[in-house]
Amino acid sequence: MPGRRVFVGFGLCATLMLALAPRAQAITVDKARTAVEAILMQSGITATESDARTVDGDGVVLTYDGVYLDLRGYSTDRALTMDGVTVTVRDTDQTDQIDLDVKLPERARMEAEATSDQRDLTMRNAGGYLRWDVARNIPVTFDGFADFLIGDEPVTRKHWMMNGLMIQWLPELARIAWQGAEWTGPNREKMGAVKSASFTLYPGENGETHLDYAHDGLWLPSLFQPRTMRVKSSSTGLPWREAKPIIEKGFHDILTGTAPRFARRQIGDALWQKAAQNGAPVKVEEFYVESRGLEALGSGEFMAQAAARYGFTGDFDFKLLGQDKLVDLLGTPDSPTLLGALLPFAVNGLAVGRPGPQGTTEYDGQLLPDGRIVVNGLTVYRTADGS
Repeated sequence: MPGRRVFVGFGLCATLMLALAPRAQAITVDKARTAVEAILMQSGITATESDARTVDGDGVVLTYDGVYLDLRGYSTDRALTMDGVTVTVRDTDQTDQIDLDVKLPERARMEAEATSDQRDLTMRNAGGYLRWDVARNIPVTFDGFADFLIGDEPVTRKHWMMNGLMIQWLPELARIAWQGAEWTGPNREKMGAVKSASFTLYPGENGETHLDYAHDGLWLPSLFQPRTMRVKSSSTGLPWREAKPIIEKGFHDILTGTAPRFARRQIGDALWQKAAQNGAPVKVEEFYVESRGLEALGSGEFMAQAAARYGFTGDFDFKLLGQDKLVDLLGTPDSPTLLGALLPFAVNGLAVGRPGPQGTTEYDGQLLPDGRIVVNGLTVYRTADGS
């Protein structure tokens, strides 16, 4: 019966391996409370625990009221307040790591001294999953989400809305995406909307940092609307091992109260400084823009340089489909429209295109250190001081 003996042997080995494998243990209320309080303290959040109980035999649910978080990067002092935040804490198979399931309430408020800066917030199915290293007191992974978020100003009646928000931080990926957004001016005058957007950072096979951006369905109250855009870029001069701490800090800042616009600027500035220091190019493998019958597809390579007027120098090329529509809008150097007279560099650049395949017009350009833009050998843009 050799076959049966082998089968039984495998079964015994599997049973022994399962018995010896580390397993998640039931966490105590005190351990859960200590871990969450450390996270709150590190994140600058104050809160009052209103309930603590065990669930499912291996988890602890903590409920917090009076949650208060200072918001940074805005023009005036603001704070986020809410009640009824629940945190379910469980142990994991990894030593010194715990899992937290955070559920936010449906209502919250942005407090501010000026009434016009206050916001009433509605959050549907909002929260996140966090794996936390209690020994080093740092996040390991994070997945945040919200079915939709709405912010209303009580005085001006401005509002913004975002659907399907997702924020991810993993060891080899950072991503922010949403499936619909809209923002208005006073009295709900529509100022902009976008159907979807995604911003992703990740390492390549050789350790370089990749940045992908895409949006679709962008609407703005302007003549030029880049309704669809895709950008794929990478930099060997910005290794993931150097970019990762910068990105991680930026995501942590966003999650702990820094204005997203301010945090994005901080991330961008820090990555630019690192790229300039390393002196390697940022490659744009592909960029694609579509707007009202116009399409452009191209690529480029840029160097981050402190001495450059706009921070970068580089070369780019693209093929444009629909040049005739832009000529109708802007005119020609000899006969510009009113809009073209206001944008002479665009008129001049448009005019120097050369015929390309399949009805396209081709452009090769350079961004020079002094800020000049040269397209197909012609300087189409100079800075205000004439350089």
